[in-house]
Amino acid sequence: MSQQRLYDNIVSVLKEAQLKLGYEEHAIGVNYITRSLCHLLGCGEAEVEGELAAFSQNYADVLGRIEFAARENGFRLTVPVKGVSYVHSILEENEFLSVFIRTVKKPLCTVDDVRSVFYSFSDKVHFERVDNGEFDYLIYFEEEGIDDFWYCLHDDDLQLEYHRFIREDYLDFNF
Repeated sequence: MSQQRLYDNIVSVLKEAQLKLGYEEHAIGVNYITRSLCHLLGCGEAEVEGELAAFSQNYADVLGRIEFAARENGFRLTVPVKGVSYVHSILEENEFLSVFIRTVKKPLCTVDDVRSVFYSFSDKVHFERVDNGEFDYLIYFEEEGIDDFWYCLHDDDLQLEYHRFIREDYLDFNF
């Protein structure tokens, strides 16, 4: 079982929140469906709770003691101030997520603007138009290490909206 992938995911989700909303020194809750946690932890549904307890203990020095509580379809993980502050301390101005969010937040951001951001970090980018009633485009890096999320874009003519999914969740949701 691998806890590193959950750690990376939590850090990325907290970075995204801080880049979009700003940094405030308070605990942040992150909701996960059980299936996502299974993908991230590499375990079955029956092992999720035990894996979360081990994760909380193993990463307490860096993130603080993460509390978790079962919800209807998953779990809410609450990252204490220590973890939120830690993530803020490692935000890099020029990393992909920072550049991506700055770009998407600009008025009149286009799909071509987003594509340019991806291609400025790698020439190995998957980009496709999708017709699934939810999103208009799917874009992600074909190589690991830059950003492992799959980005779904919707252009509503007023603003470009996005959602990020881990690969397995995107495939599970069958968009």
